[in-house]
Amino acid sequence: MRRAVPQEEAVAAATTTTMDGGKVVALLATAAALLLLLPLALPPLPPPPTQLLFVPVVMLLLVASLAFCPTAASSGGGGKSKLADADHGSSFRTTGSPHLR
Repeated sequence: MRRAVPQEEAVAAATTTTMDGGKVVALLATAAALLLLLPLALPPLPPPPTQLLFVPVVMLLLVASLAFCPTAASSGGGGKSKLADADHGSSFRTTGSPHLR
């Protein structure tokens, strides 16, 4: 891999474009003006069907129900789970944690 000489790094740094604070403020002011004025100019939309309003509510309930669902490792019966074997392998039983030495 070829390493850039300091002159090339300076030229590369000088050619990168960054936005000034004034440009950012102008861009945000333009976006705010459009968001305020376009709803006044465009016709209002009809309300969505009632069934469509239930979609985000059902999605929220499904995601919230996942918090109370058991994982596959915890519902594995009386034996040790694969997750427990992966977290605490046989090397920890005989030699202890390598971080405690």
